[in-house]
Amino acid sequence: MSETHCVISKHAEFHALWAQVLADKGPLTQCTEMTPLAALILNPPRSCVLDMRIFLTMPEPLQLMHLAKATSLLLAFSELSVDAELAWLAIGVKACCTPDLPLARLQVIVDVTSRDGIWVSTAALPFLLKGLQHYTASHSVHDTNKNLKQLTPQERKIANLVAQGQSNKLIARELNISDRTVKTHLSTIFSKLNISDRVHLALFMNRQF
Repeated sequence: MSETHCVISKHAEFHALWAQVLADKGPLTQCTEMTPLAALILNPPRSCVLDMRIFLTMPEPLQLMHLAKATSLLLAFSELSVDAELAWLAIGVKACCTPDLPLARLQVIVDVTSRDGIWVSTAALPFLLKGLQHYTASHSVHDTNKNLKQLTPQERKIANLVAQGQSNKLIARELNISDRTVKTHLSTIFSKLNISDRVHLALFMNRQF
């Protein structure tokens, strides 16, 4: 993965705004045309801010899923419904931004997503929490403890650190392993526990207490 941040938009004012937001985050590449998805996935930037106005026809979330898995993907919309935001977050997008967000809020969003976090709007948050509450209700503590026995001691350590809100980099540092090894362990953990992402893993782990 490149250390460069990428901003894709046809609009000069959009580039100017995000240049301010990302000013202290590292090298920045600004594109005025949509880069082929295959190229972005093959050599992903550290983060990608995509102005969705660049598309003549709005893509479906699944069309950008592989890009969202390859890089920290932030999408900017001229307008966005709660249902649409939740659909984009579900495929791995880190944040959905709208024009009403001030510079300071955008900087907060970048700080959150740069630490492997997800930013959810105040409008969408209650719906997300409701979904998570439904998820917890369907998984008993007994099932949680039973499933955790499938994990190796190292996987259990990593799962516990995720539950504490630690990023991959902090987990790697604490366990003296590489970021890539952490990601490999997480993929195995997700598979063993039949969990889709680190948000649900954290929720799953906290169910045992």
